[in-house]
Amino acid sequence: MKLKKQFADFYKEIRIDDEAHELKDKREILQSDIESKFPEILSQHDISINKTDIRMIDQGSYKYKTTIKDDVVDRDVAVMIPLDTSLNTDPRRIKGYLRDAINIPSRKVSIKEPCVRASYFEDGAERLHIDLPLYARDGSSVFLARGHEKGDKHGWEIADPDGLNDYLCERINGNDQLRRVICYIKKWRNEKYASSTNDHEVPPSIGLTLLACDCFSQQTSNEGDDDLLALQKTMKAIQDRFVCEYDKDGNLVHTISRSLPVVPYTDVFAKMKKSNSHMDVFYNLLTKAVESLTNAVNVESAHDAGIYVQNVLGSSFIIPPKDAVNASSQNRREHSFG
Repeated sequence: MKLKKQFADFYKEIRIDDEAHELKDKREILQSDIESKFPEILSQHDISINKTDIRMIDQGSYKYKTTIKDDVVDRDVAVMIPLDTSLNTDPRRIKGYLRDAINIPSRKVSIKEPCVRASYFEDGAERLHIDLPLYARDGSSVFLARGHEKGDKHGWEIADPDGLNDYLCERINGNDQLRRVICYIKKWRNEKYASSTNDHEVPPSIGLTLLACDCFSQQTSNEGDDDLLALQKTMKAIQDRFVCEYDKDGNLVHTISRSLPVVPYTDVFAKMKKSNSHMDVFYNLLTKAVESLTNAVNVESAHDAGIYVQNVLGSSFIIPPKDAVNASSQNRREHSFG
């Protein structure tokens, strides 16, 4: 089976290992701070909750065990509290109270549009952060607090964080090859968008994860899992999900959509679609990746296949050496005159 060892070694290289312990410790400390300080701060503003009312919910790639190494490692931990949103109509105010509960010198705390972020630095550079989306449980409904600290656009958005967790865990847990393929695709994204400074031009992790679950093609045999073929077929199926359409200016563009499987059922690629060029870049990069992976599947030489895969996944993917035996055999064949 082609490149089986190389893919196994690559997965060990990119998966979170040592950082997982630090992320776990940081999460526990944050939870302790939130449970001890958040209710007190809220009470100062006539909002009454108990420590036991606060739910902390792991979300995102850490929950699904698809977090990979990056320049800045991240983790998502939702904070859910009981709250009457009709009396507390401005979620920015509640997010500000959450920020105040965890704002200490050892971490930098900021309010992002969908969350409160606790960042940790080493030698002046951010090395990891934990995003804390804030949810209000109001009766039988759950709402996400949206809005930058000083942004004009803000509001409570209906959400179902538990439902989204259930949906993805049902598909990923117990399917190790799918989990690895998701990690490979995220590594490809990180490699190709390494120089991007605008979040809206980068395919979101949740979008890639949902598409990978939709399009996953399991590839296994008596020799074990064939991750190269599974990755090639899955990325090709994602490429095939793109459609060509004309924009308002009459230009032909490539676009892809994927709605959340739970409320509010929004298109996870909506922000990317604010610029047609972002979608076209996504499509073109994906097309090049599929071409390289297809070449890797079709060539006989594991060395040549490794070169094609490295073009997709980056230099951390180790190219196997040329087969000396095959090379010498080939040499004899070329110089054998009968």
